[in-house]
Amino acid sequence: MRLLHTTTLRLEEFFASSATDRRLGNQGIPKYAILSHTWGVEEITFQDITRDRTIARHKTGFSKVRESCRQARADGYAYIWIDTCCIDKTSSAELSEAINSMYQWYKDSAICYAYLSDVLIHPKPSNSTHRRHPFYTEDGNSSPSYSRWFSRGWTLQELLAPVKLQFFDKNWSSIGMKEDHTSAISEITNIDVFALNGGDLRRLSIARRMSWAANRQTTRIEDMAYCLLGVFNINMPLLYGEGAKAFIRLQEEILKISNDQSLFAWKCPLVEFYREEYSDDFKPQGLLAPTPELFQHSDAISQFYSETAGRAFPVSTSKGVQLEFLMCQDMGYPSGLVYLAMLNCPVGHVPGRLPAINLKRLSPSSEQYTRVDTSQLFMFGSYGSTGQIELEGFDPRKPQRQLVEIRSRTLYSDWNVQTIFIKQDTQFALPPGFWLVIPEPFSESDMVVIQAHPRDLWDPTTRFLQPQVDFRQGLGTLEARKLGALLIRCEDFDRSWSSSRLQITYCVLIFGTACGGSVPWCHLSPARGYNEERNEQMSLGPREQADSFQQSRIDTYLQREFDNFRVDAFSIPMDLEAAGRHVHICDALQQVTVAELRSVSGKEVYLLHLLTISKYLDGKST
Repeated sequence: MRLLHTTTLRLEEFFASSATDRRLGNQGIPKYAILSHTWGVEEITFQDITRDRTIARHKTGFSKVRESCRQARADGYAYIWIDTCCIDKTSSAELSEAINSMYQWYKDSAICYAYLSDVLIHPKPSNSTHRRHPFYTEDGNSSPSYSRWFSRGWTLQELLAPVKLQFFDKNWSSIGMKEDHTSAISEITNIDVFALNGGDLRRLSIARRMSWAANRQTTRIEDMAYCLLGVFNINMPLLYGEGAKAFIRLQEEILKISNDQSLFAWKCPLVEFYREEYSDDFKPQGLLAPTPELFQHSDAISQFYSETAGRAFPVSTSKGVQLEFLMCQDMGYPSGLVYLAMLNCPVGHVPGRLPAINLKRLSPSSEQYTRVDTSQLFMFGSYGSTGQIELEGFDPRKPQRQLVEIRSRTLYSDWNVQTIFIKQDTQFALPPGFWLVIPEPFSESDMVVIQAHPRDLWDPTTRFLQPQVDFRQGLGTLEARKLGALLIRCEDFDRSWSSSRLQITYCVLIFGTACGGSVPWCHLSPARGYNEERNEQMSLGPREQADSFQQSRIDTYLQREFDNFRVDAFSIPMDLEAAGRHVHICDALQQVTVAELRSVSGKEVYLLHLLTISKYLDGKST
């Protein structure tokens, strides 16, 4: 590490020669003071201190460097570490190493000076509030507030790591040592006195430690994760530009060294309650929080202690993170895919209460889940014969017959321990798509799809329409649902003429699903509105464009046909599910459409066949 000489203001580099040296107090590194502060204008950089320092002396930030060196000399320290000038931030490798080492550097320091540039000590406090809280800052137009130092992300580790920490106001007058104000600091920051007094942070739950950062800010979004590395004893590379993914990466690293499920005990109260009829804009959540802010209400969550072996450590797989939860089906959702998953982390000062979250299975046969309803954490306990919560609680590693949700007094039954997979970035499984099949001996030019609805779900290259999951409709509904429509131009030769003639017909094919999505249906009709029973005869030769409509008119026409089609007036046989397919005959066009659910290359799809009646009858006879 580089240290600044407090007299010469020159940088010198030191190395701990071995891990033993570090354990024995870094004998390869001299005793040093360290500065904790919030950045302001014209800070002194590594380049300023290593080049012409006459320029640096005229910068606003130089007084901070000068005064911190003066204080260190007065305390008997020849060296000090200051982040602004002891790190060459033009080197990404050096910056990454420094940030990963920073917690340890603060911990190894002889003393840390916390400089509060927005606090001025009043020699005679005007009221009891100032006597109680020496960290108030005031401006002339607003009520007192706490120093900005207590709301910055980087100062969290600078508050926790040092063995000795002394506060100074804007004039470098001492406010006192950390131990002199422990109660006040705990009230301001919501950090446990145990942690402020140097207690082992590993004894506190991950959720509680995350809650300390919930109301802090950093200039760069990635730093909200990087400033927490030391708090969780994590080392990981820095990737500026990754944005909020940095915090996800931090949590993924925590999963590798901890089985504390309080990491999942976060909520987003501003999010509306999850409902299964949500539309396509509903975004499934991963198990990991996108920001520390969501741990704001998790400060009362503890670790789960047991003399016996706890949960198995999470395992990362191609299916997602493999985890073990005590789970039961949430019968409040008709799909049967929503579950409650118990977290093994007690809540609050009353024994026997554990939190739970909602998970949704991606499909009935899937082992993968995603989190839903992040607006709340459920609270469960077991009731005794007196109707009170049993203080001895229950073991979340063992099946439970019945547990009660404490707030709603709702009883949930049949809890079992399950091993599941959860991906952070996932989507619900898409339903089968519709594939228009060109029957032999027709070519692609004989059957032209002029337009599809919804247009953005149609792939003209593969002739495939992929419906979206629509929670408003409900995938489990038994009634018929319309999902798409095609405007098709069909060409066929009429050999009854003395000379070859080309017969052209236009039709509208509307399709959907029934029986809970297990079987497709289809309906074919002439495109009367598009071309009033148009049946052109033309000589062979260059083909004219079939489309005389403007594109916008075609879109409007097909959407109108789709919207006006009444599914309830369309006769669908009751035995459709047993038949496994649906056939619709259009006498006006002398054509047949067949819709069937088939497995193609291992994936279920709805096949749509468009045939002449004679071709269909020939196929049945064979």
